[in-house]
Amino acid sequence: MAVRSGVGPRSVLLTLLAVVTVLVSACSSGSDDDTSEGGLPRYYDATQLLNVLVERRAADKTAQLAVAGDVTGSAPVTFSAQGAVSLEGATPALALDQTITWPGGQPQTSGFVLRDGQVWLRSIDGGTPWLRGTSATTEADKMRAAIAEALGDTTDPTANLSRYADATLVSDASDDTVDGVATIRYTLVVDLTRAATIEPDDAIRAQLEQQVASGLTRITSTLWVDADTRPVRTRQRQDLPGMGTLAMTGVYKSWGTPVTITPPAPAEVR
Repeated sequence: MAVRSGVGPRSVLLTLLAVVTVLVSACSSGSDDDTSEGGLPRYYDATQLLNVLVERRAADKTAQLAVAGDVTGSAPVTFSAQGAVSLEGATPALALDQTITWPGGQPQTSGFVLRDGQVWLRSIDGGTPWLRGTSATTEADKMRAAIAEALGDTTDPTANLSRYADATLVSDASDDTVDGVATIRYTLVVDLTRAATIEPDDAIRAQLEQQVASGLTRITSTLWVDADTRPVRTRQRQDLPGMGTLAMTGVYKSWGTPVTITPPAPAEVR
């Protein structure tokens, strides 16, 4: 008696379709995060990246910071700064020794403290030890105060990403090494037109709209993150109204090491 096999053309076709369905499902079930060749987590969605950075920031609120950069424009200078940063309060706190070099001039070393949105500049003229940033009258002191305020705006790696996550694209996430530390280098692109529409502050929104009107529609920054989702390095640019454009690179070390940043005593401030 002949036995008919149940594997006919139709059965083979159904089997192939089932295999294809499984493969497609497997390929499409991934999320916007990935793992690099070095085993580091990698995120392609700005909100997901922000979430892991904010979670880490809640645990590691302080770090040592070294910054180098320049200001191009009507008052070109180069600068560097080293010290401590604290992200424990509502706004970043900084205590940095700072060196600024003007074209054709000698480097001037001083420092500043930024706390609760206020800047105090260490005097370099031999007078009262500290000068309140809002009391600066010379071009040099105004530049020092402007750089200090800009660093306060940019030193928190999550600040702009948090403010403009809905306007930010992770355009690249690549393996990189910073001072021997394995990292993921994120290239972040902010759509300024979109950022202006979601910016709640009238003054900042007007500034964004002015940048868009002048032809600057996107701003790109770079962030290096290690295996523990700690920021290691950041590179970004920021406008200093009436002075030029600040470009800076910041390197973070010793996250979680306690630091204390306090304003100068009132008797030492003019």
